[in-house]
Amino acid sequence: MELLLVLGLSGVIFGGGCAVLASNKNRDVVSWFVLGFLFNLVALIVIAALSPVDATSQTEAGADGKSHASGETFRRDDLRQKAALLAEELAQSRAKVGS
Repeated sequence: MELLLVLGLSGVIFGGGCAVLASNKNRDVVSWFVLGFLFNLVALIVIAALSPVDATSQTEAGADGKSHASGETFRRDDLRQKAALLAEELAQSRAKVGS
């Protein structure tokens, strides 16, 4: 009985500490409380080591968590162009090795 009380109390304390740190770092408070309750000191160390989330990135994120910023399309196009160039270079290097 005393063991369950100690485990529950330590879970609440560590969960609360994780929630406070998560709030200060603009992260999800409820999730970090649950993680702190379940994993105690490990979760507290992890949230303490994480960097804060920018407030601008949170406002740009939609309900599904995906960013809808206009710059994202430009990054996708750049990545597609780079992938095409790399594929072309790979094909050329394979042709050189094959001949």
